[in-house]
Amino acid sequence: MTLNPLSLLGRIRPRTLAGQTILVVAASLFVVQLIGFSFFYVTQRNQWITLAAAPGVIRILEALDPRERPAPWQRARAARSLIVSTQAPAPAGQDAPDVARRAAELFRSAGIAPLEVRVAIGKPPYRQPLTHIPPDVRPDGPPRRQVQLSVKLQPNRWITVYSRSAPVAQPIFRQIVVQSLFLYGMVLIPLVWFTRRLAAPLRALTSATKRVGTPEGAEPVPEIGPDDVRRLASSFNAMQQRIRSMLEEKDHMLGAIGHDLRTPLTALRVRVETAADGADRDRMVATIDEMQKMLDDILSLARVGRDREPPQRVDLAALADATLDDFEDTGAPVERADMPRTIVSVHPRAVRRALANLIDNAVKYGGKAHVSLRAETGRAILSVADDGPGIPEDRIEDMLQPFTRIEESRSRDTGGTGLGLAIVRAVASSENGRLSLSNRPDGGLLVELSFPVA
Repeated sequence: MTLNPLSLLGRIRPRTLAGQTILVVAASLFVVQLIGFSFFYVTQRNQWITLAAAPGVIRILEALDPRERPAPWQRARAARSLIVSTQAPAPAGQDAPDVARRAAELFRSAGIAPLEVRVAIGKPPYRQPLTHIPPDVRPDGPPRRQVQLSVKLQPNRWITVYSRSAPVAQPIFRQIVVQSLFLYGMVLIPLVWFTRRLAAPLRALTSATKRVGTPEGAEPVPEIGPDDVRRLASSFNAMQQRIRSMLEEKDHMLGAIGHDLRTPLTALRVRVETAADGADRDRMVATIDEMQKMLDDILSLARVGRDREPPQRVDLAALADATLDDFEDTGAPVERADMPRTIVSVHPRAVRRALANLIDNAVKYGGKAHVSLRAETGRAILSVADDGPGIPEDRIEDMLQPFTRIEESRSRDTGGTGLGLAIVRAVASSENGRLSLSNRPDGGLLVELSFPVA
């Protein structure tokens, strides 16, 4: 299997603010170090080029100019070290055009315009043994190299001189490692401490955001850290307080609406029961029952997640069996598979209502409900399948919205209130669960409701 470098980089790339900040700073430090050592390397190389070219140029200048300060015997010695020929000698090593250009610059700075300059660098023909020198005073570093400098000052007259030059030691890799470790330690250690201190309020804010709107609510976020983070925490706390006030006001309003509507509906139902038997009476009773069920669904949807009781550890298989027993007692066509014991932490009443809605929809629109339970990757998954026509793919997401039905005539003979799946979705959200709808390959709809295993 071939690995895509981009996908591999995406996997190892840190995803937190602190990790990405440290990565950017570390990469920037590496680039700065690389640029700095590039300049250092160029400077060291230019220095070595000058050291390789200067001795030969000085010898030639001393031998050519009798007005130089060296004594006559020094000029004679310099002259004896020169080789004068009508043709350029064969190079004794590898050509060094950079050193040749530097030598030409040195000649021109001394007032001499050479016609041509050639330089070759190679191993010296011999090297004197150092056995007579004590080890503690022997020269360190790389071996000296022979520099052959040939200059053409006049037509058909070449002057050649040989000198020795030791390359400048350049332990670039070692210096990069040592200085980079020192620099990274001086910069990244305080940066790690600062980013963790900066991310702590953000982590608290993230945790509090997940609890906004839940019955237990979220604790106020500590207003610590830099001023920007403090203002963010303060704004979040104020927003949470406003949301809590609106939710409490909504609960009070729904309670009042439920009480005010149920009372006249009950009175109306009593009056209808005293009417003479007939088709009109039956239709009025059915209408009152439908209004009562719609009111119950609306209040259930509005109160999902507002249960003040803490969640309980329950066996989801036992909860599903109890719900299926109620349907079997009414003669509904339901079928259950073997369900393993799975413990979840939920509000049992809300989950049982959601499962009942799914089974009722499967029986009503699919002819039969097939219920199963499995545990997978730390989650308990309840599956409810039916044998009906399913839902068009482009309308699956719409069916999770309140008051949405496949059949849009709003007739009570062809469907319910359109709140069943909306209630299930709200229950899943309030219980840290997930709801998914899909069409089965062999026909029918598959609804899966999953919760984290306790």
